Amino acid sequence: MDEQIQLLVERLEIKVDPSEVRLKTEDECLYTWQIDDPSLKPLFQKHMSKHSVGAYMQLHREREKQTDLENVTRIQSENLSLVEKLRAAEAKASRFEEAVRQAEAEIKGRNSTIQEAQMTIQLHQQDILNWMAVAEWYQTKCFQCSNVLGQMMAFLQDTTSELK
Repeated sequence: MDEQIQLLVERLEIKVDPSEVRLKTEDECLYTWQIDDPSLKPLFQKHMSKHSVGAYMQLHREREKQTDLENVTRIQSENLSLVEKLRAAEAKASRFEEAVRQAEAEIKGRNSTIQEAQMTIQLHQQDILNWMAVAEWYQTKCFQCSNVLGQMMAFLQDTTSELK
């Protein structure tokens, strides 16, 4: 039995406690038995405790030449599944990278638009300040003209009343 455990360790690169080695494997086992000789298959359909000593001896003799411990099918299946998952993950990562590139390009374009708009706003604000200064100048001149006109009217009224 120790040889079978050693075979498990060597072939599958897993360690199995001797008390955990089963002829009749369950779904949760880390291994399965691949049996080439049909005459040995019945031995693997019952638990070890249900066999006679002769069955142990037969297994020991035939182990090297006819029984092989394999997990290849499950490993290959898992490998294919992992390869598919890896490809899907790589494709997803590629899509995300492309989306990031597009988003960065869009952000760059929008930042450029924002800068142009800010420059335009600054130019308009400067224009507004200039027009406000012009309006203030005209307003001041208008008040001055109004004052001068008021003074002239008062002067003319005084002179017309003296002439009468």
